[in-house]
Amino acid sequence: MLKPVFVSQPSWVPPEHCSGLDNFRNLLRLRNLDPRTVGVTDLPSLSPLDEVIQLMERCYGAIILGIPQIEVQSGNLKGDEITSPFSLGTEWNHIEAALAYSLRLPVLVIHDVKVRRGIFDRGAANAFIYGVDFSSDSWSLSDKISGALGAWCCRLKPE
Repeated sequence: MLKPVFVSQPSWVPPEHCSGLDNFRNLLRLRNLDPRTVGVTDLPSLSPLDEVIQLMERCYGAIILGIPQIEVQSGNLKGDEITSPFSLGTEWNHIEAALAYSLRLPVLVIHDVKVRRGIFDRGAANAFIYGVDFSSDSWSLSDKISGALGAWCCRLKPE
């Protein structure tokens, strides 16, 4: 039987990232894990926040995927002009990461190298943060992601 694991990701994914994400989900299934996401695998009947909490309570761990959603090219950040463009993931990544920590679930954080801020800033959480190029079909097959996934699997909540 597959163990459910919560995957924080947006319901809309840039087309160039879909293949790599599908490969990652298949890799999870090969490890006897069932990736679950509200709005993707689980359709809500309650408010989204209540659905996330209920789903997460049934999961053995959480993976936060910082997939680009918003591109920031100009403006000010903390009073300083933005000189290097960057991307933001969905705001739900931060909410879901906080919920996973509060439920004491093991958390694995992987983000596109363009995504910054919040949970994707080094030192923001007690988890190592992995930056990858989500537009690569094979990002999940890299040694660092394979190793991180293996270590995270060893910390999954016991049955």
